[in-house]
Amino acid sequence: MENDKMGRKKSYLIIALIMLSVLLFSGCNNFLKKENEKESEKENRQPLHTSDTISFHENEHFIIPNNAQEQLGFIPDTATSFTVDSKLKKKWMIDNESVDIVSLKSGMKQFTFNFIIDSLKDRDRHFRLFIFHNQKFIKFSINNKKYTYYDIHMKGNGSLKIPIRVQVSNNYDFSEYLPILIDKDQKQFFTENIPVTKVLVSKRNKNDFSKISSHIKLDNVQKIFKKENSKSNEFGLPSVVLLNDRFTPLKVEEVNKARYVRIDQSPHKMVEEIMFFDMEGNIYGVRGKQSLSYTLEQPKDQDFIIPIPKEITSSSKERFFLLINNNPREESFIHLNDIKKGKSNVFLNFANLYEIR
Repeated sequence: MENDKMGRKKSYLIIALIMLSVLLFSGCNNFLKKENEKESEKENRQPLHTSDTISFHENEHFIIPNNAQEQLGFIPDTATSFTVDSKLKKKWMIDNESVDIVSLKSGMKQFTFNFIIDSLKDRDRHFRLFIFHNQKFIKFSINNKKYTYYDIHMKGNGSLKIPIRVQVSNNYDFSEYLPILIDKDQKQFFTENIPVTKVLVSKRNKNDFSKISSHIKLDNVQKIFKKENSKSNEFGLPSVVLLNDRFTPLKVEEVNKARYVRIDQSPHKMVEEIMFFDMEGNIYGVRGKQSLSYTLEQPKDQDFIIPIPKEITSSSKERFFLLINNNPREESFIHLNDIKKGKSNVFLNFANLYEIR
């Protein structure tokens, strides 16, 4: 009995540690400055770069805590999160940690959330922003103008707040929006995990996810993917390894030889969404260009080995990306309920980006 209690305590400690070290970048408000603290500073705040919708707050860090080294063990140079009108916000509590959920009112056709970029770098930054929803990139509005993607010029050392208006999907009661942010100035190694914020959206007024049925349809293409016993990943974030045509792991300087990507997930059966895409928002499938991401179910303790689309390996373009979205769409809500009910003891609602070329 004592061992069982210790085991459960350890499991929830794992949740807390993972959330502490990762959710800083993933859309929960654990490190977002409290609203009442911000209200007291509002009158004295003078944004240095503003338009009707966008504001930059120099030397103010809305996400990265002052004692990041103490809390996280490292100091991130960039973090992202989101806020939404308090009338639309509901908190889902897990072991004293909170996940913010956008709770839409009946009949709403669109809503606005504030996407926040917090940067400690003292130089100007240039980003490209996409919004991913229901397996594809969607158009969104900033300052009443629609975009397929939005290029951002951000001053250094401060926080940028961008109000983004999106259309509401009519299909399901539960969905998600993923603001995907790409650094235009700096390529990333494929070994680097780039966290993606998940904005969870519910059309139900009650915070009750116990009776959600999944509408997820798996793609048959996963039947052709090679599988191997999992290499190393015990829990938490997926890891990515690039392989050559002989399935040999590659070093970061050998990315041009990559023909396959191996996805090492947590040792749990995992519904995941994957998508290959480029800087223009073109989506690539293993059989050519396509309009939607793939939805797969990765077996427990097995790695998927997925062929990189030939359009990517033969392209002269410089930058290609792989999105891995764990528990897509309503699966995120089902997973939250599983944790609440003790059916799962590790938080796995993560979306991550990897630069593979």
